[in-house]
Amino acid sequence: MFTWLKNLFTLKPKLKGVDKVFSDWNLISYEDLLEHFEVETIAKERGENNSPATAAQTPDNFHNKLTTRFKKIVSDRTSDITRHLDSLENNATRAKEKLDFLDGIKTKFKNKLDDDLESYEPIITQANSIVRSRKEELNEFKSVNKLTRDADYPDALMWHYFVLIFLVVIESLVNASFFARGSTAGLAGGVTIAVIISGINVVLGYMVGKYWAKFSWSINQVLKTVGIFGFVLWAFVTACFNLTVGHVRTRFEEGDTDAMNTGFEAFLNSPFGLTDFSSWMLVLIGSLFAIIALFDGLKSDDKYPGYGAVVRKLKDALDELHTEVDDLKANANGYYNTYLSRGDTAIKDLGQDATTLRSTHDFVKERINNEYPKYCNYYQTVFADLIGSYRNTNLESREDAAPDYFTKEPILEWDRDNRDDQLLGLNTKIDKVSSELQIKTEQWSKERQELEQIKIDFLNDLRKYDSIS
Repeated sequence: MFTWLKNLFTLKPKLKGVDKVFSDWNLISYEDLLEHFEVETIAKERGENNSPATAAQTPDNFHNKLTTRFKKIVSDRTSDITRHLDSLENNATRAKEKLDFLDGIKTKFKNKLDDDLESYEPIITQANSIVRSRKEELNEFKSVNKLTRDADYPDALMWHYFVLIFLVVIESLVNASFFARGSTAGLAGGVTIAVIISGINVVLGYMVGKYWAKFSWSINQVLKTVGIFGFVLWAFVTACFNLTVGHVRTRFEEGDTDAMNTGFEAFLNSPFGLTDFSSWMLVLIGSLFAIIALFDGLKSDDKYPGYGAVVRKLKDALDELHTEVDDLKANANGYYNTYLSRGDTAIKDLGQDATTLRSTHDFVKERINNEYPKYCNYYQTVFADLIGSYRNTNLESREDAAPDYFTKEPILEWDRDNRDDQLLGLNTKIDKVSSELQIKTEQWSKERQELEQIKIDFLNDLRKYDSIS
């Protein structure tokens, strides 16, 4: 762990052009640095040119370069330590935030539920009121009409619409064949006429069955009479219409250009005077499909007039109420799962955080108290020796006297960078995280159950808004 942390927190250069020799905490030998900085070569070249001048009062560029490089590596290591400590501070703070989250998790969950209920309550109350009103309306309708059974109607009308379309298509195809021979446009002309005829038969039968004829089942005698009259009138109109179509078809096949008028006149003169088999088939098929459409209309809703509509109004109101209540329930379950997951994750992460914080703290403490002084002392000595080698080689290669500052010790200083107070504060934080983690781990198993109970109590409270229960 110590080696891994050391590699993890080692400062790495980011720019390709930067000297990478001092990018980590390695201690490079004096000999390697002597070669790396080309100390002897540069000192000899400058000595042969009697540089720096004897009268020079300040160190030359190369001398300053070595001094500056020493200060830079000390500064880099100081920044490295600062970065480690800042990271440790941030991690300790985040761990504390996780502990604080666990402290308030029940309150946050309950407040979230209460906020949602406050937001939804006016809508649910209104929806509940509508449900109650429509229940009363349904009960009154059943009482007035002496109904004790449940309404019988399909959940969707798609099948009934399909039957209508199927009837129109089939009757149109059958009728088209009967009209094709007499049409100047052939089968296409016959289809056009057939679609109109089948449409009238099917649509009229469906509409009468769905609306008018239902009155026959009403306990109100007036409405019952109207419904029975509707049946009779529909049967009469349908029979007359299809017989007329049969006469028109006969004239149409004979090539009569005014088949519509002459066919209608023939019907008036002799309604059942058809002699052609195909015309009678046309009448029978049209009447049959009209009857099927009538029953399709009857079955598309409850046979008692208005009963299905009143029940559907209540069902729609209940659906609206349940949608709002279900949204609240879904939100409650969602919040519960979120807070439970975050609590479990916080406990798990805190266990890892406590271990990592302690290891990192010990690693940084070791680096500050031992590695950093050792590192700085080492390079203080090495760079002083490099400057001494530069001066000696320069003296050997020059003809005149060296500057006076050659006889003085180079100034290479570094700050102890005491971080004891900061380390002590971090140590206290980490100890607190570890101790509180033990307490929170024990508490969390209990609070998990309390969170579930809060959710159950909330869902039970919602039942008062549910008209079904």
